[in-house]
Amino acid sequence: METVPCPISGSTNFTPCLQVPDRFDSTGKERWQLLRSSASGLIMLNPRPDSSEIARHYHSEHYDPHLLAQNNPSFRDRAYLAARSLLLGYRASLILRECRTPLRQVRVLEIGCSTGDLLNYFHRRKRIPLHNLAGVEPDSEAAAYARERFRLNISPSLSDATDKERVFDRIVLWHTLEHIHTIHDTLDYAAKQLAKEGVLIIALPNPESYDAKQYKENWIAWDAPRHLYHFVPETLEKLLEQHNLRVVNRQPYLPDSLYNTLYSEKLRCKRAKKGFHAPQWGNALLKGVAAAGIGALLPVKASSLIYFVRKSQP
Repeated sequence: METVPCPISGSTNFTPCLQVPDRFDSTGKERWQLLRSSASGLIMLNPRPDSSEIARHYHSEHYDPHLLAQNNPSFRDRAYLAARSLLLGYRASLILRECRTPLRQVRVLEIGCSTGDLLNYFHRRKRIPLHNLAGVEPDSEAAAYARERFRLNISPSLSDATDKERVFDRIVLWHTLEHIHTIHDTLDYAAKQLAKEGVLIIALPNPESYDAKQYKENWIAWDAPRHLYHFVPETLEKLLEQHNLRVVNRQPYLPDSLYNTLYSEKLRCKRAKKGFHAPQWGNALLKGVAAAGIGALLPVKASSLIYFVRKSQP
């Protein structure tokens, strides 16, 4: 375990925010402390598992980003995978929006690419050549799946990446930045590898969202101890400024409203030792639709936000 300063301000002055459960803890007893930096306002996990300890917290058979690499997924897992597959086109269109480079010349790097299904979509559906696609994924099983199934170029870490001399038109951190211990090194790398007119796309859960306020410690997107940081627009912009990066646009990602509400409701029932059956699913679905509607009308209250980031002008 380690205790770290705020990555934005360097301050060690914090105020307690919440104690949250690990959604995969079968005992229901484990709690993790979220603190708010008094200097920057950033919410972060502190203390937290260090980089040598964190891997064991990802090895749940139900950890969603790595499900493709699992054998015999459950009905719930297959339903999630089907929904994720259906949304790949939407995600891809957001990432490539306003890209003026011909698709066969577009270069994409995804940091935290998991099993590589997004990069494979770019190759299979958008006809971006494999040699223009690269990924970084520390989980060995997920990375092996991406290499063997999709023939993708996947590195275990940024220091092992083979594309250090190449710049990218799009660099993707889709629900990844909040997981990364070496957050400054990662953003330094992204800023260096981003083409002059390139865009860095960062998708993040929003701790100021309607569903976060409704579910409090049971909000699934706290996802302790895997999520180390929880950004709002102001704190992310402060961090990006330190790397000569700036947010040029942001928008809600509404499918996460449904996902986060469904599984927050399920976690709340689990912790209250209540069943989660058809009536509870129906109630959660209605709440998810309401959360998505609120996010559409008030993007600052959306469950997740997508940030479009460019290099700052000199």
